[in-house]
Amino acid sequence: MSDLTTKDSEQDKQLSVLEYQTSNLERRIEMVHQRIGDTNEELEKLRLRIRKNEIWIAGAGAVIAAVTFVIGIAASLESKEIDYGRDGSPQQEVLLQLPRS
Repeated sequence: MSDLTTKDSEQDKQLSVLEYQTSNLERRIEMVHQRIGDTNEELEKLRLRIRKNEIWIAGAGAVIAAVTFVIGIAASLESKEIDYGRDGSPQQEVLLQLPRS
């Protein structure tokens, strides 16, 4: 009987050690899952911030393009060709030469 009791006590010790290890591992696994969950939440927040920045950048680009377009139209309407007295014909002009005195 003493062998049985000794064997039982050894098995009880081993069982308690194994139970402790499994509970410790369960706690570690829960901590890892919690970290992963926190990381996923932070990644989602970063994605949202990037999307907002993309929207702002696209809007700013559209405004810059519109302003550039309007300035180009306004500049083309205000520009006038200077003829310098010519009627725009391709004829050669004759210069008057005054006699020397």
